[in-house]
Amino acid sequence: MIPLLAYITLLFLGLRMLVVCINFLFHFSRRNYPLSEDIKLSVLIPARNEEKNIGRILDCLLKQEYMKLEILVCDDHSTDDTPGILEDYAGRYEEISWFRGEALKAGWTGKNFACHQLSARASGKVLLFVDADMELYGDILTEMLGYLMKRRLMLLSIFPRQLLLSPGERVTVPIMNWILLSLLPLPMVLFSPRASFSAANGQFIMFRASVYHKLQPHSAVRSNPVEDIAIMRLYKKERYKCATLLGDRRVQCRMYHGYGDAISGFSKNVLQFFSGSLIWAFFYVIFTTFGLLFIALWSLPVFWIALAVAVLNRVLISLASRQKVFMNLLLVPLQHISFLQMVIRALRQGSKGSLEWKGRKIKLK
Repeated sequence: MIPLLAYITLLFLGLRMLVVCINFLFHFSRRNYPLSEDIKLSVLIPARNEEKNIGRILDCLLKQEYMKLEILVCDDHSTDDTPGILEDYAGRYEEISWFRGEALKAGWTGKNFACHQLSARASGKVLLFVDADMELYGDILTEMLGYLMKRRLMLLSIFPRQLLLSPGERVTVPIMNWILLSLLPLPMVLFSPRASFSAANGQFIMFRASVYHKLQPHSAVRSNPVEDIAIMRLYKKERYKCATLLGDRRVQCRMYHGYGDAISGFSKNVLQFFSGSLIWAFFYVIFTTFGLLFIALWSLPVFWIALAVAVLNRVLISLASRQKVFMNLLLVPLQHISFLQMVIRALRQGSKGSLEWKGRKIKLK
């Protein structure tokens, strides 16, 4: 039995290493395309209780090198001072406008409904949805518009660089990049029409307005709490060209604040990295957590080679994700424990059929 488990581990490790290398090269060999036309960009921000973040993202947008912007915010019934901050900015800057969203309709998640309302008011040729906790710097909007137009994309998403400011975040948030970059070759998102090669991040997701208004994607996936991946799958099924990229220091955010916040947040969508399959998720847990042990029990010389490959895997992922290499290597055991906790919590939520997020109950399919 041990030899079989060791062989499976080696095969799986080799495949993941291949995917990581492809993603590493794809990321660092990406070309920048000049923007050859003047395009109006609508930056759309759904905001619910974001008084700590909303001012920062608005300041970032106002300092962007790309100037042909409209900035529109939907206040999703915040109970903090988000509306007051928005009113202040809108009064001082003509590029910014905001509105209070309608009462949440049955069958919708709050974010999907807010994004749908934002799209109805947007006038840009390109729509960019960003979360309120994002930070955008330099020429990132110009570069992404150029990439969208030159590649003839209808949807472009970025996985931002994640700011890790507490120990709890360091043992949880890197898991997202670890799974993504070792399972999905990002070039296949761009070059393959298959919906199975789909990955997107709703923190930064850009659409050509013409196709967006035709498909109404946030309405089409209105009840889905993992709307970003569902939307890309919808686009792929309709044969529209999409791409997903990794961000750098010009596009970053602090996704969660602390361990409990991260576990709660990731557990609502962690299974989507495995196409919703709990079996595939546990397979990944078992053979990434205990795989090296299976190999050590089978052959110590092979174990040292496998260990070196596993370390190189983590190093490349950390570099591509703009994370601290040594810290990620040091925290590998705790990250595995956190990942297992996310999967178990996702299983419990699935059995209940719902979860709570930002004060609202979300039904799970």
